Amino acid sequence: MQTAQRTNTKTLAEQHESSSLKYRKEHGAKNPVILQEEKSILLAVDRALSSSSNSQTIGRNGELPLLDFFNRYLPPTFKALSGHFITENGDISPQLDVMILDVRYPLLAENLDGSVLAMLHSVIQIIEIKTNLRSSDLKKICSDVIKTKDLISQVNDFKKVNDFKTPVVSCLAYRIRNKLDSIINSYQKYSDPENYHFDLSILRLDDKEFNDSDAGCDIHYEPITGIEIQDFKEKYDISENEISGSFFLTVRPCYTALSDLYYQIVQNSYYILGERNYSFTEIGEHIMEYMEWSTASWEDLYSANK
Repeated sequence: MQTAQRTNTKTLAEQHESSSLKYRKEHGAKNPVILQEEKSILLAVDRALSSSSNSQTIGRNGELPLLDFFNRYLPPTFKALSGHFITENGDISPQLDVMILDVRYPLLAENLDGSVLAMLHSVIQIIEIKTNLRSSDLKKICSDVIKTKDLISQVNDFKKVNDFKTPVVSCLAYRIRNKLDSIINSYQKYSDPENYHFDLSILRLDDKEFNDSDAGCDIHYEPITGIEIQDFKEKYDISENEISGSFFLTVRPCYTALSDLYYQIVQNSYYILGERNYSFTEIGEHIMEYMEWSTASWEDLYSANK
């Protein structure tokens, strides 16, 4: 009888284990949670495309669901906002689709549409969004990266292009209008990883070109370290056109590109905070470079009424 009870108990435990929900982290597999987030973002973009021909409306409806995603998933150390940053010298950046900010710094302005003016010292990462990327878009994207990185370099800590203190600049394309090879060729043609490095993530590849309709990819220049470039090319059979200065081109397919982008943003953001290692005292000093007291003289105030 006792044996039967033990057997029965074991069976119930096994049944409970088999019926319980498990979240498994598997390398090289789709992230089922983020896959649904991707579909939700793409649905919002498609709804805007079907209801408006205004590029600003479509663009904003591409930004908002991604901002919402980041602000639901990012640790409270960070916040995702659109808008501009300002340098200590008073120079204002172009409009930026997504800025990942260090929340320890205050905002200088916030508009009714949610866009902000942020201190450059608070900026950790910048993402440009393209709802439907064409290979011809890469020329302007690279031009925008140059302008943005030139402003970023006004801060002494951010002068080194590939230093972990420097804000990361990247581009996320929801879909592409050309074949992947055409996008890669344009990326190689216009990007300058030695001076103005940026990564390109693609959420959805053309399902006519590839078997998996949910697949995306990440296009990136990786630095070559610890080995001579010629030896590197021979060892890994890398062609000359895949090399740019001391970097080599990587094109990595992925099942849920948003999952990889999110993971990369969180990881790199903590690395950046760690490398900057700003104390509260230093943050207070930074803030003083961006803000001023509005003290007036009584003489001026009285004379204004005369």
